[in-house]
Amino acid sequence: MIDAPMDDRKLLLHAALDGELDAAGMIDMEARLAGDPELAAEYARLGALRAAIRTRIPRDKAPDALRARVVAMSQASASQHPTTARRPLRPLATRYRSIAASLLVGMALGAGMLRLAAPPMEDDVQRAIVAGFIRGRLSGQTVDVATSDRHTVKPWLAGKIAGATTVVDLKGDGFPLVGGRIDVVGKTPVPTLVYQRREHQIAVSEIPDSGAGASSEPRHETRDGYSLLRWSDNGRLYAAVSDMPPAELDAFAAAFRRAAAVEREEPAKP
Repeated sequence: MIDAPMDDRKLLLHAALDGELDAAGMIDMEARLAGDPELAAEYARLGALRAAIRTRIPRDKAPDALRARVVAMSQASASQHPTTARRPLRPLATRYRSIAASLLVGMALGAGMLRLAAPPMEDDVQRAIVAGFIRGRLSGQTVDVATSDRHTVKPWLAGKIAGATTVVDLKGDGFPLVGGRIDVVGKTPVPTLVYQRREHQIAVSEIPDSGAGASSEPRHETRDGYSLLRWSDNGRLYAAVSDMPPAELDAFAAAFRRAAAVEREEPAKP
């Protein structure tokens, strides 16, 4: 089979990063990346660039003066086109909310004030976690501290970031610990553990969230062709990403939660 020109392959890379490829397309893309180091390097570069843009470029908002002008324009329009007396009047804010919003966006775009469309914060978190998993797999360096000893990984992480980290040994459940690393989600460094399952790996990140309350059951997501599982326990948020089938990722999450509950009951070492 004749390879497509690099420009066409770059279009495929962008489609993969945007989550526009179906499952078959992602499988084909992974095969291309595995057999083409140049393409794999470009994929990693684009992923890192996207993450940097989302975390570092400020998101401007329209100044108050512009907002006031838009509201004034909508009010003027309302006075020039009064509603007939036979129809009930709705509040001005309700009637012209959509008009004002449309004008505001149009004027901001015309002034070059909106640089990027900002996705929801939850979406940013998912993308950052999956991007970290992809970078690790492509670079071949999935951990910063490589050991299966949780008593080595835990203090290593504690020396890099504030707060306790849940580190559990799941070898008996078929998910041996590979090591740990530090990822950045938004502007926050978070601990990430890496586990092995045959030829697959699972990266689970522990994300600080002061608003996390009671425990919640794992929720499935699919991002860029990878399985993502999120849940909360004991006021902490966890996100596990892998290229394993969803059923096996469910088994991992169940084993992790059981072991984490046991770890929390262990007395702290002096």
